[in-house]
Amino acid sequence: MSINSTRKFEGKVAVVTASTDGIGYAIANRLAYDGAKVMVSSRKGANVKRAVELLQKEHGSESVSGVVCHVGKDEDRKSLIKEVIKQFGQIDILVDNAAVNPSPGKLLHLWKNETYVDNYIESRWIK
Repeated sequence: MSINSTRKFEGKVAVVTASTDGIGYAIANRLAYDGAKVMVSSRKGANVKRAVELLQKEHGSESVSGVVCHVGKDEDRKSLIKEVIKQFGQIDILVDNAAVNPSPGKLLHLWKNETYVDNYIESRWIK
């Protein structure tokens, strides 16, 4: 990276969902560049492996790890958090970059039902 790092996230641990490509990958890369240990995740194992290899090559093997996680699945979210704690001992930063379609129905109809929306937002990470 051409911008000088301030290492302002040294000693911090970041979890970035949907971070094997695009904006999520860029966020994970910048957090690692600024000193954070980063756990990347994606629904597809091959994508996680590729992103981890690239990030470790640039930032070191101790700085980056990855887990397969579909954030729409409760068990996957729990496994992600357990793995972060196992490998890095803490979580300081959570970037919820993943998108999940909460229902096969029409999205605009969902927003008319405030109870559904409130429950969906609360159920994503707060349990």
